[in-house]
Amino acid sequence: MDNSNIFKVWGTRSRILLTDTTEIDYLKLKKNTFCSSHNHNQKINLFYVLRGKVIIESEFGHIVLTKGQSFEVRPPLKHRFVSLEKSEMIEIAYVEKGKINDKDINREKLGGKIIKGKYLSIPELRKKGYLELDNEKF
Repeated sequence: MDNSNIFKVWGTRSRILLTDTTEIDYLKLKKNTFCSSHNHNQKINLFYVLRGKVIIESEFGHIVLTKGQSFEVRPPLKHRFVSLEKSEMIEIAYVEKGKINDKDINREKLGGKIIKGKYLSIPELRKKGYLELDNEKF
């Protein structure tokens, strides 16, 4: 099991558990950030908020989650999370048949940051020079 931190534009991911059928990650989310808009073929995601305020957006609408609340996303629903404030979340991903596949993700749009009310993806942030200015600590 590799529990090292993976750094993303939206924060950090730390792997807690990885088995053939389940992966559990601890996510530290920066304020006003979002992950990629994506879906999975088999993987089911359960998001549980430990602290903060997170929106789970999908093609059918969105739900705001705060401390102690959770939401499950089933394939093939397109989704992403948006952190409205510094937040911490547990993400439990599992499959009902077969094995967890780290390639089971179909990204539609990359993640990024919300700046002055605009959702800017990583390439847009890089183009505007915002990524170089990102020294925010959790």
